[in-house]
Amino acid sequence: MKRPWLVIALLLPLSAAAPGAETKAAQVALPALLEAKGKDGRPIITPEQRAYFNSLNDRLRELLSGAVKNQVITRPEHLATILALELRPQKMELLLQDNCVLCHTDSEAQSPDQLFSLAPAAGGPAGHMSLKDLVADTHFRRGLSCAGCHGGDATAEMGHAFVKEWPASGRGTNRAWVAYFCARCHSDSAFMNRFNPALPTDQLEKFKTSPHGKLLLEAKDARAPDCISCHAVHGILPAKDPQSKVYARRVPETCGACHADPKRMAGFKLPDGSPLPTNQLEEYRASVHGAALLQRGDLGSPACNDCHGNHAALPPGISDVSRSCSLCHSANAGLFDGSKHRQAFERHNWPECGQCHGKHAIAKPQDAMLGTGPGSWCADCHRQFAKDNPECNATADFFLQSVTRMSDGLNRFGKVSEELAAKGLDVEPIDGQLKELFDSLKKSRTYIHSFSRNTFERVAAPGGETMRKLGALVTQARAEYRTRQLGLVGSIGLIGLVMLSLYLKLRQLER
Repeated sequence: MKRPWLVIALLLPLSAAAPGAETKAAQVALPALLEAKGKDGRPIITPEQRAYFNSLNDRLRELLSGAVKNQVITRPEHLATILALELRPQKMELLLQDNCVLCHTDSEAQSPDQLFSLAPAAGGPAGHMSLKDLVADTHFRRGLSCAGCHGGDATAEMGHAFVKEWPASGRGTNRAWVAYFCARCHSDSAFMNRFNPALPTDQLEKFKTSPHGKLLLEAKDARAPDCISCHAVHGILPAKDPQSKVYARRVPETCGACHADPKRMAGFKLPDGSPLPTNQLEEYRASVHGAALLQRGDLGSPACNDCHGNHAALPPGISDVSRSCSLCHSANAGLFDGSKHRQAFERHNWPECGQCHGKHAIAKPQDAMLGTGPGSWCADCHRQFAKDNPECNATADFFLQSVTRMSDGLNRFGKVSEELAAKGLDVEPIDGQLKELFDSLKKSRTYIHSFSRNTFERVAAPGGETMRKLGALVTQARAEYRTRQLGLVGSIGLIGLVMLSLYLKLRQLER
C-alpha cells in the first residue's frame, strides 16, 4: 500500500535527513497537504473542509498524521475527500484506522470500479462504491468494515486475504453463496449478541423455507433474490432508517423491483398454473393501504412484508388471509368468525376478507357494496348462491338503509351546525351529538361483518336515537334564533319610540 510521495520528496529528501527527520517529515506532511494548491492557484482543501479539520480533536489529528506518515493518504485531493465527509468523531476515528477504506478512497491508486467515491458513476449497483453510503452502513458504525466480509487485516499495510466462503469464480451468476456468507454472522447468536441482542438469528432457516430461498438455494435460479437484493451491499442501513431499502415506505418499491418486472418474472406461475401477475405494485399504490403508507406516510399501514413475511416470504393461503388481515382489523375478523358467512366461505374455499375486499387493490369500503342493487357485492353473491333464501337480500337491504340514513344525517346535521354557528348560536350540544352519531355509524359499519340483523340492530339503534336528539336540538336552536330576531325587532322599535319622545320633548322645550 505504500507509495512514493513526490511532493515531500522534493521538499525534504529523505536520503539527507538527520536522525529524527522522519518524525519531522510527518509533522510537515499534513500541513503541506492542507496548504496545497491546484493548477489554478486555489487551495485544494476548501474553507469548509479546513474548518472541519480545525474542529478535530487531538486524537483524530494524530490518526490523520499517522495515515500521511504511512503514505496511506498521499495527496491533498485524497485528504479533501476524507474531510468532505465531515463525520462525527467516533465515525472519523473508525475511518482513519481502516486502511482498506482509506486506500480505496484514493482516486489515483484505484480503478473506477474499485474506488469509493463521494459521487460514484451511474450504472453500478446502488451504493456499491459510494463512500457516503459506506460510512453510513450499520456494519461500519459497529466497527465491521471491509475486512469483515472480504478478509484480511484493515490495520495492515498491504495485501488481501479473501475468505474461503467466496467462490473462486461465478460469484455473479450463482448467488446462493451470499445467503450462507451473511449467515456466518447473522446465524451466530453469540456473535450477534455483542452488537444487537434483539436481532433474530434465524433468518437463513426462514429463507430456506420460502419460495425465494428454494429458488435460489435449490434451483440455483439467478433471478431469485439474495440478502443483497433487499439490504444492499456496502450501504446497509437499519430498517428504521428512511433511506433503507427495507424501510416501511420503501418496501413496496424494493419488492416491486422484481415483482413488477414482466421480463424477470416470466415463467413463474401461480398454484393454479396461471402466470404470476406483475401488477401488484401498481394495484397496491392505488389501494387504500398504499395511499395511507406512500402518500400520507402512515407507517401503521401494511406493506408487502406485513402480509407475506420477510425472510420467510410466502403467499398467504386461503385460510391464512383472514389471519393477516385480523392483525389490524381484529374487530371485523372476530365478528366474521362467529357469522354464518364463515361457514359458507369454508364450503366454497373462498378467501375470507379478499373475497369482498380484494388483495392488492383494496379500495376504501363503500356503503354501496351492500344492498341488492346492480353491482353490489351482496346482490351478486346472493343471486348465485342464496337465491332460495330471501332473508339474505332483506338483511343486506336493512344494513344499507341503516348506514345510509346515519351517513346522510351526519352530513345534513353537520351543515346545519355550521349555519347555526355562523348566526352566533351555541352549537356545542349539537356537535356533541354529531360525535355520538359518527361513533354509531362507524361501529355499525364494523358490525356488518356479523351478517346478523339482530346483532347489527343493537349497535345501530343508538344512532337512530341520536338523530332524533339532533333533530330536537336543531328545532330548539332555530326557535331560539327566531326569538332573538323578534326580540331584536321589538328592541329596535322601543328604542325608536324613546328617541321620538325625546325629539318631541325637545321641540316643546324650544317653543
